[in-house]
Amino acid sequence: MGMDLAQMHDWIVDEFARRRPIADSMDALIALCEAAQPHPDWAKLRSLPYSYLLPLIDWVQKPFREEPSPVLLRGLWFGLFNPCPNGRTPVTDIYVCGSERFEPDHDDNSWAVSPDWWPEARYASSSVLAEIYRIAYRQGARVSEQKGCLGNDAEYPLCLGYGAFAVREVLSSVKASQILGESDSLSIAVGFDSGDFILLGELTRDGLVAIDANRFPLARRASEGGHSNGCDRGS
Repeated sequence: MGMDLAQMHDWIVDEFARRRPIADSMDALIALCEAAQPHPDWAKLRSLPYSYLLPLIDWVQKPFREEPSPVLLRGLWFGLFNPCPNGRTPVTDIYVCGSERFEPDHDDNSWAVSPDWWPEARYASSSVLAEIYRIAYRQGARVSEQKGCLGNDAEYPLCLGYGAFAVREVLSSVKASQILGESDSLSIAVGFDSGDFILLGELTRDGLVAIDANRFPLARRASEGGHSNGCDRGS
């Protein structure tokens, strides 16, 4: 029956709310994808170390510790994008930046455009996200084999799902005060620079909680439009 990416997005949102361990959530997501689009490469994707989050925990603390924002932030954007580490071949990675603006709109992430905090150490260099991309597009295989790859049917749901589930667990594994800095709370979103995203919640001194839309007046919309994709959004 073909992959319905909108359905996958909604499933990830629902699964995020269940707050299950990341390994369980990713296993269930891959099972759902495989049922919709049978393919031998799902087995390779299932074997990735989704629950090993120490590199991401180390990464997320560094920019907040070494390059704290000079302005009071209201929202953090964890952006999924496609850098080219070797200058030629893309992968998927995630980065963090911050904005003085925030609007709790599930369909509009313009508040994250032209961020006010853009640290040098923003990139995670995630080996898991990179490997999802390599398997999804069968990098290194013969051209004839690449034609049968999963492509975006794997990249979209697995990178979005892993990004959302991993950021939640990573933020739960560090002291909230390290991330908040001088802010009382920060709204958190994860998504593709060029497309769909998920509002994860609001990080407070007590952890990540649901966003209370009544707390946020309508923010001015950025004039630049959506994020761009490609080899390194932030260079």
